[in-house]
Amino acid sequence: MLAIDHLVVVSEDPEKDAQQFVEQHNVIAIEGGRHEKWGTYNFLAYFQNDSYIEWLGVFDEALARKSNLPLVKKAVEFLDQGKRGPLTFALRTEHLDKYLNNFEEKNIPYGGPYPGMRKRLDGSTLSWRMLFPEKSANLPFLIEWGSVANKPDDAAKINPRNLGEITIPGDSAIYKDVFQLTEKDYTVQLENGKLRFTNDQLDFKLSE
Repeated sequence: MLAIDHLVVVSEDPEKDAQQFVEQHNVIAIEGGRHEKWGTYNFLAYFQNDSYIEWLGVFDEALARKSNLPLVKKAVEFLDQGKRGPLTFALRTEHLDKYLNNFEEKNIPYGGPYPGMRKRLDGSTLSWRMLFPEKSANLPFLIEWGSVANKPDDAAKINPRNLGEITIPGDSAIYKDVFQLTEKDYTVQLENGKLRFTNDQLDFKLSE
């Protein structure tokens, strides 16, 4: 089953916006690291249901604009439009190739898989793969992590709360076709939370 991995919040100043969120919600956020290949960097807030919020910013605009990664392209376009805030989210899987095969069989357009890597502050390297279905502009992307778990080095930095619900605009039927997720009462149950379909913009809720 798929799980909520993380919500991407685009920011001009990730540290400032993460700190503002910390003060509003009484949580812990930490510096993540830099994506040297893409010209981006992040701050992160981890939650106990193996999910997190990522405040994503640009440290090298020229490099970011050259990136072929759909997420970075969307982030740059978002900032160019004067927008800030939640952009998209990732669903976690341990079977990315199965979804890739499904996309091929159903002729669902996609980008990837794209490899990712980030140096953490402790010197270790995180690696992952991403797959971007392109059947609809508002779809989340899939992520599969490598051998190193994406968790803070200190368990005390994991907030004792859950990023347990993401509210999304759009048609739930697309999620059934693309991700094989079934909706009931405008809700899709995931491994560690749920997706709720609304007519509003992308948003989220924290729960205890």
